[in-house]
Amino acid sequence: MSTAVKVLNLEGSDDKSANGPSTTDVLTISQLLQKSMLRLTGKFFNEEAGTVNYKALRDSQEYREYCVLAGRLREVDIAGLDDTEKLVFFINVYNALTVDSLTQMDTLPSSTLHVENFWSTTAYTIGAHAYTLDHIEHGILRGNKIHPSFGNPVLAPGDPRLKHSLPHVDPRIHFALNCGAKTCPVVRVYSSSNLEAALEGATKSYLSQEVQVKDGVLRLPQILEWYLDDFAQDQQGMLRWIQEYVGEAECDAIKALQVTTLESTDKKQVQYFYDWSLNTA
Repeated sequence: MSTAVKVLNLEGSDDKSANGPSTTDVLTISQLLQKSMLRLTGKFFNEEAGTVNYKALRDSQEYREYCVLAGRLREVDIAGLDDTEKLVFFINVYNALTVDSLTQMDTLPSSTLHVENFWSTTAYTIGAHAYTLDHIEHGILRGNKIHPSFGNPVLAPGDPRLKHSLPHVDPRIHFALNCGAKTCPVVRVYSSSNLEAALEGATKSYLSQEVQVKDGVLRLPQILEWYLDDFAQDQQGMLRWIQEYVGEAECDAIKALQVTTLESTDKKQVQYFYDWSLNTA
């Protein structure tokens, strides 16, 4: 099984004329990337349907301009970012990297699950180091907590990227990160000025749509199962956490479940789901 990392932003930073003045300032480049992503989301993303028109995106001038900016990530120093700026920066870069990777594929897969080692081999170089999707999500945004699939952290002791790990997990990131699947949260663009409101909005939008009661069963997106300990110590705690973000019927179902202990709750009352089909338009 190949584990070679594919770095996508090795070209493009020399053509700076299309996107403003030459700079290596990380905040400036972060803001330029936000603006570029806003142009892409406005034109090629359908927020209501949660889909991306990858083919049209690939052939666009907006995408070519974005690639120039992505190349400039190789020149930045992220050491000066505070925790809020780092959270914004890496959420946006994660989503951009996912979209960029799929846009560059000659043939779109039916699911990112069908792309070998997608999360551990798809990367951007940022400053002196390459960051895969796994490095960004688990190593940085989740504070290098254990990867739910591998059972260990993705950044080993002594890894120079560890100094950029966030000190705690904001569980709302799970409703901001897009992995190219239909059940993923939609791609939005975040900034330091709108971060709190945007994360709250993304969380409520996602959970109010995806958490459902059908035939007496509470159906939950599997994100809540994979990352349960980012939300609470157990399932009951996680259900309490999501309660304020869901609809009235779903809230009532959660309250009904909470009158019993986790051990006595009928597992058939809670089911997890995830549609891994690609979010292509």
